[in-house]
Amino acid sequence: MKKFIPVIILFLIFFVREIIVSKEKSITCDETVHIPAGYFYVKNGDFFINFEHPPFSKTLSGIFLLPQKIFFPENLYKQLRNDEWDFGKAFFYFNREKVDNIVFYARFPMILLGILLGFFIYLWSKELYGLIAGIFSLFLFSFCPNFLGHSCLVTTDVPFTTFFILFLYFLSKFFQKDDKKHLIFSGIFFGLSIGTKFTGIVIIPFIILILLILEIQGSFKNKLKLLLPLFLLCFILIPFIILLLTYRIYGFGNFLLGLRQIIFETTERGHRSFLNGKFSNYGWRYYFIFAFLYKTPVPFIILFIISILIHRKIEKNEIYLIIPAIIYFIFSSWSKKQIGIRYILPFYALIYIYCGRLIFYQEKIKIINQNFKKIVFYLLIAWYIFSSIKIHPHYLAYFNEIAGGPDNGWKHLIDSNIDWGQDLKEFKKYLQKEGNPEIMLNYFGSIFPETYGIIYEPAFFPLVLYLPEQYYHLNSLSPLKEYLVISVNCLQGLMYEDINIFDWLKEIKPKAKIGYSMFVYDITKDTYIRKKLLEMFEKYGFERQAERQRKIIERIEN
Repeated sequence: MKKFIPVIILFLIFFVREIIVSKEKSITCDETVHIPAGYFYVKNGDFFINFEHPPFSKTLSGIFLLPQKIFFPENLYKQLRNDEWDFGKAFFYFNREKVDNIVFYARFPMILLGILLGFFIYLWSKELYGLIAGIFSLFLFSFCPNFLGHSCLVTTDVPFTTFFILFLYFLSKFFQKDDKKHLIFSGIFFGLSIGTKFTGIVIIPFIILILLILEIQGSFKNKLKLLLPLFLLCFILIPFIILLLTYRIYGFGNFLLGLRQIIFETTERGHRSFLNGKFSNYGWRYYFIFAFLYKTPVPFIILFIISILIHRKIEKNEIYLIIPAIIYFIFSSWSKKQIGIRYILPFYALIYIYCGRLIFYQEKIKIINQNFKKIVFYLLIAWYIFSSIKIHPHYLAYFNEIAGGPDNGWKHLIDSNIDWGQDLKEFKKYLQKEGNPEIMLNYFGSIFPETYGIIYEPAFFPLVLYLPEQYYHLNSLSPLKEYLVISVNCLQGLMYEDINIFDWLKEIKPKAKIGYSMFVYDITKDTYIRKKLLEMFEKYGFERQAERQRKIIERIEN
């Protein structure tokens, strides 16, 4: 029993940290759509909402939401059903009194899936390299800022990673032991993978084919003809049945709609991406190399390199880690949708398992004495722990020393790498601490800040730019204290045709940073910032806001 104590402790630490993050972080952009979609999948069986992502993980969240007394007008439901973003904004606004409960219960099953993923990372590493190696791989996972940032969110990324790893684990067991039940389990998790994220239907068959080619030798080649019906059953029929059940059969047409859209986005249309100060609508082949170098704790990068060099021969059982990891990374790098490290979380999970070999082969490091080797190893472990704890609970915004830390991460990567609208709750606490100053807000998020009780004057706020200025709330003409608050995605121009719109503001040091994703500037008596805002309001036709700034500037200067 004693040997399981470290495993239990690591799971408890991971669970507690995820519960804290789940409670402290506000609704992220994709959750605005995913949470209400999951609820109405279960309640109404309406799979049209957010059809561009398969429903399985969202359905799990929806099940946990059923006991909540959620209100949504039926007439508005029919009216907004075709616009998932407006649908999500209305959903949370109408339920703003209980928004924290809704978000917490929706996120809870995601945390459980994260724990399931951690267990199989531990189990696979343990079977390959031994008990201590399994604990080491679990440690790498449970202290990983990227998994800690995403494992509690109602998105498809960690659930897909979980099912993808389980699919590979059971497939590898089948090839090693020739036990048909493992192939059936592999087929089940293949089905759950594509029922969670469309990536699975594109990349998993390719991985199966490559591994089959590698296995077609000797006795297995002779068995393949006999096993062919079983392969067809496990990797075509079983996944198809799971998909049908996921969509309750009648909703399966939405799977085809979503598949068509996601293929178009990843291969043709693309998505606006940001890397090292530059934008692209089609991505860069090296985007995830930089993302890995910026978003991965440096001590792990060192441990990973040592793990590769310590035993250069690739053992047969390691092929099921290495080949899928390489294929997945290349596939992600060729995609035209490059907006976050979350897209390569399966790669991280596989290399955490692979790094268990560092424990297994550690005696091969003979160039230094045993004591010095231990000191270096423990220093790297301590550094890794420190990197993880220091950023708590702002894991989404983690950047390592290569990127200049989280304070400078926004200069290299944006979007879900740092700013996904997650800091609105902390921002509200900050305002209360500051005595509730008046604010001009430019927030990157897909919910109305009023959902959390925040009153503001919009400052080129993308969410309300389409509204006539006459509906804007304007701050007073003589504010005792007024702050300009801008999310880093907006600061970098992500949402604007003119990407340089806020270049002038980047040169000014903010008064505060909220979770590293929202910058606060005290503009109470700052005529420079106010004059810049005045120029922008005049240029883009915001006459009421321009007039207000003009009067305040006159009052300050006189």
